[in-house]
Amino acid sequence: MEKAEKASQNSKATKNPGTLKPKSASRSAKPAGVKSAETKAKVPLMVRLNVRLSHTEKMLFTKYFAVLLKSGVAIDEAIDILLQQSKGPLKKILETLKSVVEQGRTLAEGLSRYSHVFSPVFVNLVRAGEASGTLQNNLDHLASQLEKEHNLRKKVRGAMMYPMIVLLGALIVGALVFVFVLPKITSLFESLDVELPFTTRALLWSVDTIATKPLWVFGGLALLIVLVLVIPRVPFLKPALHWMLLRIPVFGRTSKNTNLARMTRLMGTLLDSGVTINEALTITKSTVHNHFYRRLFDRALDEVSQGQMLAEVLGHEEKLVPPMALRLIRVGEETGTLPDMMTYLATFYEEEVDSTIQDIATLIEPFLILTIGLLVGILAFSIISPIYQVVGSV
Repeated sequence: MEKAEKASQNSKATKNPGTLKPKSASRSAKPAGVKSAETKAKVPLMVRLNVRLSHTEKMLFTKYFAVLLKSGVAIDEAIDILLQQSKGPLKKILETLKSVVEQGRTLAEGLSRYSHVFSPVFVNLVRAGEASGTLQNNLDHLASQLEKEHNLRKKVRGAMMYPMIVLLGALIVGALVFVFVLPKITSLFESLDVELPFTTRALLWSVDTIATKPLWVFGGLALLIVLVLVIPRVPFLKPALHWMLLRIPVFGRTSKNTNLARMTRLMGTLLDSGVTINEALTITKSTVHNHFYRRLFDRALDEVSQGQMLAEVLGHEEKLVPPMALRLIRVGEETGTLPDMMTYLATFYEEEVDSTIQDIATLIEPFLILTIGLLVGILAFSIISPIYQVVGSV
C-alpha cells in the first residue's frame, strides 16, 4: 500500500510542469550542483564524438522546452513532444532524458550525462530550477542567454567579415607574387651592377629562402601556428597572458566587460532561482576563464562564507570590478535586490561589449587598408628603385 502511495505521488509530481523533485534534490542537503560545477561527469569517447549539438540547436531546444513548460505541459510530456520533432544527436539526448525521467530521476541528472554538450552552468540552473520549482523560469533565462551569445557571435562574424576577406585576398595575392612573379625578376636584379636598397635585398633573400628551403619555411609557419594554439593552454603561462589581455588598449576593456557580463548575468540568474550566494559563487567561478577573475572568486567564496559582504570582497580588486558595479552590488545586498542589480549590470556590460566590438570592427578596416597599402608600396619600391638607379647611371 505504501509503495502504491509513493508511486501515485511521483506520478502527480511528473504531471506538474517543472516540479519533478526527488529527495536527492532537497535544498537542505549539500547541493549536487556545486559538485558537478567542479567536476564534469566522464563521457564515453564514442558518445562525445557522435552526440554533439550546435549552439543554435541547443538554443532552440532550450527555448522550445521552456515554451512547453510555460503552457502547462508536464516534463515527460514536453520531452515526448520534442522527441517526435527531433532527429540525429538531439533525438538521442531526448531518448536518454525520457528514460531518466521515467525512472524518477531529475532532468539535470539526464543532462549531466552529456556534459560535453551541456555546460555545468546549464545543468546547475536546471537542477536549481527543479529543486526550487522555478524550472520554467530558469530555462527562460538559459534560452535568453544562449540567444544573446548567438546574436553576439553573429555580430562578431558580421563585423569581421569584410576585414577577413580583405586580409585573405592580400595574403593570396602576396603568395602568388612571391611564388610566380618575383623569382622571374630575381636574376635581373642580381645582374644589375648597382648597390641594391635594403628592402630589395630583403625581398631577394625571402624569395631565395622560399625557393631553396620550402620545408623549413612551411615547417616554421606550422610551428608558429601550433605555438599560438598551445601557449594559451599552458598553465604557468596563463597568468601572464591574461594579465596582458586585460591591459591591451581597447581589447583589454572588451575582455574585462565580457567577464563582468558573464559573471553578473549568471550570478543574477542563480540568485533569482533561489541558489545561495556561496553556491552561486562556486558555479560562476567554473565558467570564468580569466586567471585573475577566478582568483577573485576564490577569495570571494572564502570571505563571503565567513560573513563578509560581497561588495567589500570585490572592492579589493577595483581594476577588475569598477566602482559603479561595486556600488550597485552593495545597494543590492543592503536592500535585498542583489539578483536584480546583477541582472541590470549584466545588461549594461553586454551592451558595452556590443558597442566595443562595433568600434573595433570600424577601426580594423582602415588599419588593414593602410597596412596593405604600405606593404604594396614597399614591394613596388623594392622592385622599381634598382631599375631607376640603372637608368639614372646611364
